[in-house]
Amino acid sequence: MENITELKKVRQDIIKDYSAKDILDTHIDKEVSKMNDLQYVIVKDIIKETDDTKSFILEPDVSKGTRELAPFKAGQYISLKLFIDDAYVTRAYSLSSSPSEALKNFYRITIKKVPNGLVSNIMFKDIKVGDGLTISKPMGEFGYNKIRDEENVIAIAGGSGITPFMSLAKAIKDKDEECSLTVIYSVKKEKDIIFKDEINELNKNKNINFVITLTEEEKDNYLNGYINEEMIEPYLKEFNTVLMCGPKGLYQTMNEILLKFNIPKKNVHYENFNVMYEPSEKNTYSLKVIMKDEVKTIKCKSDESLLISMEKAGIKAPSSCRVGICGFCRSILIQGKVKTIGATQVKALSENDYIHPCVTYPESDVVLKLDI
Repeated sequence: MENITELKKVRQDIIKDYSAKDILDTHIDKEVSKMNDLQYVIVKDIIKETDDTKSFILEPDVSKGTRELAPFKAGQYISLKLFIDDAYVTRAYSLSSSPSEALKNFYRITIKKVPNGLVSNIMFKDIKVGDGLTISKPMGEFGYNKIRDEENVIAIAGGSGITPFMSLAKAIKDKDEECSLTVIYSVKKEKDIIFKDEINELNKNKNINFVITLTEEEKDNYLNGYINEEMIEPYLKEFNTVLMCGPKGLYQTMNEILLKFNIPKKNVHYENFNVMYEPSEKNTYSLKVIMKDEVKTIKCKSDESLLISMEKAGIKAPSSCRVGICGFCRSILIQGKVKTIGATQVKALSENDYIHPCVTYPESDVVLKLDI
């Protein structure tokens, strides 16, 4: 307790009399430095999947030093690193291609256009074949893990949440993964099915089964309605692993259903690239960001994460997953009251004032130490 009290006193001294020499390097520096290990790619092709969904085929940009794309495991994602309106922005997208295709030097990401979505609209309107992009190396733990998971895998997908399961299905077809996969995929109408032709082809494999349900129309060869118990039960065995990717409403409904089947929580895994938070009051505060060679004071809003506030101010804060999981944005909260939504953080880090700015919202003026 005395050590923590002393640490907080030191941090107060930093606020009053900042000097870069006073801030020691921490393990965070090593994590942040990894983000410099980027890949440079060129958009080789753009494929229209549905009216509001496109796939982008990416290949190495040899002119910038990327000769080979990093390998990945089905279920992993890459982060796009964009500079938009004088601000640095990152967005994470699951790889929808097969891991074996990375060995042929291409990735595929599939992006659904989001109303008022900054990055998705830029990708749809402005990015053309031949354009260069900066991306992270593949990251994430979502997907099938032979050591952890049961061989019977039930995947629940909504909308563009099909992307990591397309990668997994291809990996099974290529014999890079050994499991039985049933994907229960919910879309509004037949025209909204992403990868329709690929799904029909993959369904020929004895270990892969895509089951599609339409929520807003009835058609032959499809189920009708939202995913329910009757749709899932035929594919359950004695031991099962459940993977989910889609909107939060889907997760909430499925959790209630899975309880009825007595599927242990440890056998259920989620992928999520969005954190939703609406404060009861919308206020504007001051955010003081202490970096190694600079101190910058900017404005922050109670309905925007600290990461977004920094990006809008042109601060190149490290980030990747944007949902409080990967740890790349981990920073020290020196002063201020904040609200954190859904971060997975061990108690020791929390007790020593470490936060994930990507899922942290200000409730007062804030002072933050950023190790860049």
